[in-house]
Amino acid sequence: MNKNLLYFLIFLTSINSYSQIKDTIRLEEVKILSTNKKVEHLKTKGKLSSLTGNLIKGIISKVDEIPDGKLSSIKFFFNSSPLFYIKDTDKADYRDVELGLLIYNVKEDGTPGELLIDKVIIFKLNSKNQKFIELDLKPLYLNSSKTMFFGIELLNKQIGKDFKIMTKCNNENSNLLYMKTWKSEKWYSSDIPCEMKLDIGITVIK
Repeated sequence: MNKNLLYFLIFLTSINSYSQIKDTIRLEEVKILSTNKKVEHLKTKGKLSSLTGNLIKGIISKVDEIPDGKLSSIKFFFNSSPLFYIKDTDKADYRDVELGLLIYNVKEDGTPGELLIDKVIIFKLNSKNQKFIELDLKPLYLNSSKTMFFGIELLNKQIGKDFKIMTKCNNENSNLLYMKTWKSEKWYSSDIPCEMKLDIGITVIK
């Protein structure tokens, strides 16, 4: 084969491979499709509360006792009053917010370890009556571990009370919630007895 032709074919192959690499996945609409496999749902427990603040860049919550299997789905909850019979006075301040999905493993000391997602997965929280977002995790092909961290990261700094993250709180929820500010990439324990309100679906291994 002609050497110049060989170089040209190699160049075309490299260009084609590069075009298939995507550093960011933007999810406009997510639908959880039914499956014949058994999916168990793990929900955080406690008294409903909320968290907001323009210093927060990221927030993750440690989830224990996850069954063996594949991560199937995750549901985050936002923008609600902690008590259904009390009006949400912050509703007028909510804005559309772009968020990134975070999933970490756990170090031996219980702190956040390695980020398990090799892409930036972006999704949008609509300020108009969107109380939760459910993401399909099956395309990530991630195995579950007994303990993992799940959460979100803001792509842009909040101006005010742009949105509220719903949490579950009780006295047993110590050291489960970690946060990151815009001033540092380091995760720190919130020292409040709360965790994010989550619903995690796992396709279990029988």
